[in-house]
Amino acid sequence: MQHTQNKTGASAKILRFARPVSSRGGRRGRPKSAVRGTDYGTPELVLKRKLGQTSESLDLCLERGLITPQQHWCGIHLRWLYTLRHGAPSLRALNPAHLGGALPRSDDPHWRTEREQEYRDAVQALSMGGNVALVVNLCVYNERPKFLETPPRISQKQQAVNTENLRRTRDGLDVLVKLWRNRPA
Repeated sequence: MQHTQNKTGASAKILRFARPVSSRGGRRGRPKSAVRGTDYGTPELVLKRKLGQTSESLDLCLERGLITPQQHWCGIHLRWLYTLRHGAPSLRALNPAHLGGALPRSDDPHWRTEREQEYRDAVQALSMGGNVALVVNLCVYNERPKFLETPPRISQKQQAVNTENLRRTRDGLDVLVKLWRNRPA
């Protein structure tokens, strides 16, 4: 126990509280989460996770080493710009009268105009190489390209098509990396 003096000259005691050790080995705060070794989902979900069907296509490309982290970031950034411009590419019910208790944030028209121009520049750069459909389908719409599928047998013709589509996808993502590399933050 330590003693300190405050401005009035009175002595104050600093009490140290004991840190109870939890059954999970931690001391304070939130308990550690359970070990992720066993998947307790339904059998169907466990199978889908093992086959990689629950992961996004862009993430699978990164996990399998088909694209670089910079290309992955550019794909996510393209999706974000698309969402700002066109909204989320999925179905959802939304009651505009009820925003969940949150106030809508003020919209900066200049910032939005810059982001929309950034999106148009990206699409224009992709279309020059003819890769806009491949990259947008992968990054925005989360369509699973054939080169991510792993069938037990594949023809040489299909293998050649897959290799070409992967090359074109990488080329398109490289265009975005070059476009956004020197972007002012």
